[in-house]
Amino acid sequence: MATIVQPEDLFALRPLAQPVSDGQRVYYVESQLDQQKNASQAAIYSVQLADGSDRRRWSPAGVTVSELALSPSHRYLAFTGAVADHAQLFMVPLSGGAPEQITRGDADISQLVWEANADVLYFQTTTGAPKPTELPSVRVVDKLQYKQNGRGLLPQGLTYQCIRYQCASRDQSVVLERPQAFTVTAATADGLLFDAKRLPDDEHDFSFGEYWHPFDGTAERLLNADLTAGSFGQGQLAADGQRVVMWGQDNHIPNVSQAHAWLSDLNTAALTDLTAPRDVEVGDMLAVDSQQRQSGQFVAWLDDQTVVTLENAHGRLSLVSQRLGETQPHVLLGGDRAITDFSVVDANIIVFTETTMTSVSRLKALNVATGAEWGLVNPNATYEARHALVAGQRFTFKGAADWEIEGWYFPPVTPTPRHPAVLYVHGGPQVDFGYGFYHELQFLAGQGYGVIAINPRGGNSYGQEFETAVIGHYGEGDFEDLMLGVDAALKLDDTIDPAQLCVTGGSYGGFMTNWIETHTDRFAAAVTQRSIANWISFYGTSDIGYFFTPWELKQDMRDINQLWHFSPLAYVRHAKTPILVLHGEEDLRCPTTQGEEFFVGLKEAGVDTQLVLFPQSNHELSRSGLPNLRIERLNRINQWFKDHLPKEDAK
Repeated sequence: MATIVQPEDLFALRPLAQPVSDGQRVYYVESQLDQQKNASQAAIYSVQLADGSDRRRWSPAGVTVSELALSPSHRYLAFTGAVADHAQLFMVPLSGGAPEQITRGDADISQLVWEANADVLYFQTTTGAPKPTELPSVRVVDKLQYKQNGRGLLPQGLTYQCIRYQCASRDQSVVLERPQAFTVTAATADGLLFDAKRLPDDEHDFSFGEYWHPFDGTAERLLNADLTAGSFGQGQLAADGQRVVMWGQDNHIPNVSQAHAWLSDLNTAALTDLTAPRDVEVGDMLAVDSQQRQSGQFVAWLDDQTVVTLENAHGRLSLVSQRLGETQPHVLLGGDRAITDFSVVDANIIVFTETTMTSVSRLKALNVATGAEWGLVNPNATYEARHALVAGQRFTFKGAADWEIEGWYFPPVTPTPRHPAVLYVHGGPQVDFGYGFYHELQFLAGQGYGVIAINPRGGNSYGQEFETAVIGHYGEGDFEDLMLGVDAALKLDDTIDPAQLCVTGGSYGGFMTNWIETHTDRFAAAVTQRSIANWISFYGTSDIGYFFTPWELKQDMRDINQLWHFSPLAYVRHAKTPILVLHGEEDLRCPTTQGEEFFVGLKEAGVDTQLVLFPQSNHELSRSGLPNLRIERLNRINQWFKDHLPKEDAK
């Protein structure tokens, strides 16, 4: 008999990422949670491209890998790994030999990029960090963007560097140095591509430029000069070293403009939107909790006339190719799944990782010409075979204003004549539920709940108009969509007990849980996570508050009445549902005060509530937080629901 999913199963999951290949072997990062160390670990392995055999480890024991990069000559594998408190650079020859630690500095190494056609590696680091002192010292803040979730107060006075490392001579030299952050994405012997904030001194400008930095001393060039207000990055050079494909958006609607693939040229800087006129998002906005250390690559060259893009549509992540000069794309990897990472081996072979609703993560390869796929590695096969995993049942319904809304219903693993159900609201709101493995939803289904996962208006993967519909309208059509979705789920499964409905969600999903809490009493229990309760205080305390609030609500601090209008706290006197408030103590995205304010309001309103604060936890608690606290969080959600659902004899 299959085992139901438990919180502790997090230790059994093995997500895969960053596959690369030399045509003979495939190298990839495999992550896992270490129960003894209470931390996430990651190592590099490889298998034969032909059949997935001969699995080997390439990174040393005790070193957690962040990223890897294979040299174009296929002679070296470079990677970064944690040593003490910093990520250091390692190099290992593929012909044999132990990994060698190249750097030993007191700053992190990141963004490994090989020079095209040479054994020359570029990596990034910083200098100028203040030395630790025995006595506490003050921190002076003079910028709006002075903190960041997961990092705390941002360091000041750093110098950002890109360093060239010659494998043969081991020489290191600084080739680019700037007082502001930048990201190098490609390099040749003539220069390198990098992206950076275009106007770093303007804290109300959020445009990012893609730049060419030549090594001959001539001026840098902005490759998106035709669209300076846009945000661009991930530049990749074609084989001719002149054409650049990049990922970006025109920012015509701040924060929600669709990202597309774009083409530019080092000589002319002419800019072409390759994705237009299709109403589609290039990139990964899928809401899952099981993936780790993905490369974040969304565009690549397949050959000198074909571009590959990762596209998010209707809850799927598909790999698509498009010939230059043509508008009709070709789906390389589609279906009810999510392609979570990929790399082009050559014009004929692509290696990739994927997930589905019932498959955690696996490594595969694609023959581009024939469309044939073959599996290489599935470290989760035994887990998947032994556990009762539920594939969500897709359903659609008419939402507010008759909009077509999509959702999935995960029935309980063990059916009963009458059972509870949980409405789970995703974050964002510009993300989407879909065809990826979601451990938390599987856990809830195993505990006897039906799980209702809906993509209300404002979410990604359904076109620009759908995604934009929530702007300035939080708690309106999106709230109606969710309530109508619950109605549709009740019709889909008539064994759901409408008296045993629960609701939960985090971030935007936490905001919506708070909104539901204060606008309806149809739910028996609620759990709000890393939520927003008060847009007025959020404006000045969140690391994104001063720009995210005007973007999403179309309001700033000049109209506090409107900010209060959108705040669940304003309606807390209407709350009745027992609600658990979960918040990380180091959350700077939705600061802890949001949960605290809502908790106090709930207590004052006489609502059955409890505030649980998670130490050493930021906004990413549910995805990359400390393992023991992730498990505690799941158990507390389940227990709160169990404790507050109506008892059979009370009906």
